[in-house]
Amino acid sequence: MRLREFADPDATKLLALTTWLADRAKDENAQGQISQDAFIKAAKSLDVNVTKENLGELIAKEPLQNVLEPLDPNSGVVRFKGELKTTAGMTVDQARATVDSNAKAALKRRM
Repeated sequence: MRLREFADPDATKLLALTTWLADRAKDENAQGQISQDAFIKAAKSLDVNVTKENLGELIAKEPLQNVLEPLDPNSGVVRFKGELKTTAGMTVDQARATVDSNAKAALKRRM
């Protein structure tokens, strides 16, 4: 695990979200992809500023480049890599816990 991978809290949140989504797709035997709009909406629910304009840049950087295919802006989808590489040292359970805690924190702020 490299410290620089966790220096950006937004990157950590996106990695947790991506890991959770990919695991969920695998559990449901669904395609390893999600629409760009749905991915952006999920990221924004975690208070991460993601737009269609900066999504490709975020995916091209560590740690997302390890778990997502390069973005094809014309496809309208974000594709997960076949086998998730957990170079960031985050297990599926850790990713779920991170997403859960961020969602709970977001709910408390909205009340």
